[in-house]
Amino acid sequence: MCRRVERIAPVIMLLACAAPLLGQQPPPQPTVNVPPAATPASGTDDRYRFAAGMSDEQEVALERTPAGVRFTWPRTSKSWDTALLGIRSWGAEAEPWVEITTPAAMVRHYMDPNALGLRWLNLTAMREQLRDGTSVELRTHGVTIEAGRAALRLFDNDLDLRGTILILAPHPDDAEIAAFGLYAGRKATIVTVTSGNAGDFNYRADLSDPAEHYLWKGYLRAVDSVTVPWQGEIPPDRCFNLGYFDARLATMRQAPEQVVPELYGPNQDVAPYRRANIGRLLSVDSRTNTWNHLVEDLADVLRKVKPDVVVMPHPWLDTHLDHEYTSVAAIEALEKAGGNPRFLLYTNHAFENRYPFGPAGTPVSLPPWSSADLAVERIYAHPVGLELQRRKLYALESMHDLRPSPEEQRTCDLPGVARRPDYPRVQAVDYLRRGPRSEELFFVYSRDGAKEVVRSFLARAAAQSEPR
Repeated sequence: MCRRVERIAPVIMLLACAAPLLGQQPPPQPTVNVPPAATPASGTDDRYRFAAGMSDEQEVALERTPAGVRFTWPRTSKSWDTALLGIRSWGAEAEPWVEITTPAAMVRHYMDPNALGLRWLNLTAMREQLRDGTSVELRTHGVTIEAGRAALRLFDNDLDLRGTILILAPHPDDAEIAAFGLYAGRKATIVTVTSGNAGDFNYRADLSDPAEHYLWKGYLRAVDSVTVPWQGEIPPDRCFNLGYFDARLATMRQAPEQVVPELYGPNQDVAPYRRANIGRLLSVDSRTNTWNHLVEDLADVLRKVKPDVVVMPHPWLDTHLDHEYTSVAAIEALEKAGGNPRFLLYTNHAFENRYPFGPAGTPVSLPPWSSADLAVERIYAHPVGLELQRRKLYALESMHDLRPSPEEQRTCDLPGVARRPDYPRVQAVDYLRRGPRSEELFFVYSRDGAKEVVRSFLARAAAQSEPR
């Protein structure tokens, strides 16, 4: 009986976090602390630059209340699927959050630590309750929101997700972290670029030689990448792992024709990892690890799948090199293959891997961004209901690299056993906290918009690499 309680407890906690999104009456309100602050400050504003004419921008008046601010939902003549409210925060503490309340529902929105300046709150989860004249209250904890004028942005993405969707994942588990709710039960093909044969030395108790260890780890993760999506009703024959080497994409692009070996061993062939594939989207024969081969393979994928929507990382926002260069390779492949898909760009690595903030089941908003002006066409917050959040949680838990190794599990809490640095978990960066949310957030671009995102990313990268 105790074992059963331990297994279901995370799901109960997840459902409890997300229960207010079901339209229930808000629970009794707790005491909310508004931290003192001498004066509002400009802070580190989010430097998102929204394209003209691609969202409905309205101005609302934030009125000061004892617990925060409130405003009245304006009359909106256009339909919308995603709503962002731009607020200015100041006096923030380490774990700030805002309770967004209407007469019919409440969600708790978590912000970045010490948030200061312009931030965008995601109100999409309350779409059914937001009507002309509805009073919306923002009760703050550990942060102050500046009263006065604020921008409300409403997006009508007009996305037809009944068409063909191509999910590009840099590593096994990235498709699930970013887009399990989006792809589940749809006409989706999932292509994972690398085998995931790098990272933690998880299985050193059984395989002490690094080359042997990472060859095994890569194959194990490649198997995960083609089987775990079945939990989202995507069969293994619609999944394919290209088998390129983890943590090598940026190096590969520096010399596109050069064969780049694995990070921890001499192997130069992706075939050992392609053996994990059940489907035959591409050949599983011997193929060397080069940038040109990667781009050719992705071009073949685009020609065969003919996607209406391509889901891939945002190279500006995602701080992992493999994520950045997966999207570079995809755009280079698009030049070869043709087609005119819409692009949904995600980020799995932002704010030192602590984004999104707060517990599982809570909303996701734009990651804090202040490095440079970033062009944004549209934002789409894809709703993920409670049942789908639960399925996503267990899909993530099925990934070998996101759970303790067999050695860590069989030794449990025995003293004197060597542990890797993140054993058993570091909650702040754990995907089982960050992944299952009430929405999955995407930056939406046209073909030309996505090409410009990659072009500007490469220009910025080149400028940063030049000697000063």
